[in-house]
Amino acid sequence: MLARSWDGETRAEHGDEYVEYLRRTGVADLLATAGNRGVYVLRREEGGRTRFRLVSLWDSRDAIRGFAGDDPERARYYPEDERFLLALTPGVEHFEVAIGPAVDPSGEEARRIAADLRAVGRGEAFHGPALRDILEGVSAEQAAARPIGAAHSLWEIVLHITAWNGAWRQRLEGRVVDEPEEGDFPPVPSPTEEAWNEARSLVLASQEALADRVARLTTAELDAAVPHRDFDVRSMLRGAVRHTVYHSGQVALLAKASLEVSA
Repeated sequence: MLARSWDGETRAEHGDEYVEYLRRTGVADLLATAGNRGVYVLRREEGGRTRFRLVSLWDSRDAIRGFAGDDPERARYYPEDERFLLALTPGVEHFEVAIGPAVDPSGEEARRIAADLRAVGRGEAFHGPALRDILEGVSAEQAAARPIGAAHSLWEIVLHITAWNGAWRQRLEGRVVDEPEEGDFPPVPSPTEEAWNEARSLVLASQEALADRVARLTTAELDAAVPHRDFDVRSMLRGAVRHTVYHSGQVALLAKASLEVSA
């Protein structure tokens, strides 16, 4: 395993803002690059300045080129780095990791979580029918119905699952996300069969996209804290599995209730 180390400095008053900028840019891109095993951002206050050291862990030098380009010894900068940094250090350092934290090189734990996400969406789910099977045969009229008073409609819950799957993927890229951009329960469009078929396809695609991203995580990334949250990525993703299971149960009940009302 190799470590790539970069150093930079900002004025002290820009330190917090630069951490968030790093999270959205370099850290997000590092974590999304195949062969990356984790990222550490270190900071230290010194006489009105904030020093940063960014250390990323890698499977190989070829993996580093996937992030850095043809010359892995050169630092990679982003458009606003010049606004924050007192100097743009041209180079980085690479080290062989002689002793480090326990790492699951095979990514087995992440693949197990990804498999659970796929199973509750399309596969043989451990709790009962997968979401795809529950939604099969549900019409737009049934999806938009409210057979249980003021409770959410089946369609609203499907949009809710889709939105949160997207939010969790954004958090995996290092973004600070309080709730989905579309809202916690996005509004239902005009209830046509075309719109419903699209919503049904998107929720399954969002489950698959989240599983694909999770399958590439390392143990270090599972151990990492979720940005601006007091829990780690592993806990968030286990919650994501339970989230789909919980709402799949609601969808199943609403599908049955809407059939009984229309009968």
